[in-house]
Amino acid sequence: MTLRSLISIIALLALTGLTACGFRPLYAEDKGGDSTAADMAKVKISMMEDRIGQLTRSVLVETLTPRGQTSRPEYSLDIGLSEAVSELGYTKDNEATIADYILSANYQLSRISDSKVLRTGTLRARTTYNLVESDFASLEAESAARADAARNLARQLANQVAVGLRSGR
Repeated sequence: MTLRSLISIIALLALTGLTACGFRPLYAEDKGGDSTAADMAKVKISMMEDRIGQLTRSVLVETLTPRGQTSRPEYSLDIGLSEAVSELGYTKDNEATIADYILSANYQLSRISDSKVLRTGTLRARTTYNLVESDFASLEAESAARADAARNLARQLANQVAVGLRSGR
């Protein structure tokens, strides 16, 4: 028996074991023909204040409802954002050279019909950017870091929505 055939047998046994333990892909259709992806399109995403909220919501809408939002949402996603910036990496002249940007979200996914909370929690996205002598360059670096954090946080939120919808069935 070669090493390649032994690895194939082990992989086959591992996959068989996954189906026996109840493993199901997150976005696969269930026996009734329902899928998490279809449910995600039924989520109404709350409006968020500030530019960072708009960026986060925009990416979240694109991720959850790529074919457009439904006129009759079944689920509600409420999100509260907070931002924090801390300066790190000081020079001999006590000037910061690096800034740490953290975007946090408290979220709650609930079913609209009975107000049942399906999932709630807190998520964080962290980015770091350089502070340089040019104020314009530092502002651009901060803006890029904020946009990256918003995209990262929106993807995390989309994953949590998928998990909440899958477990709420």
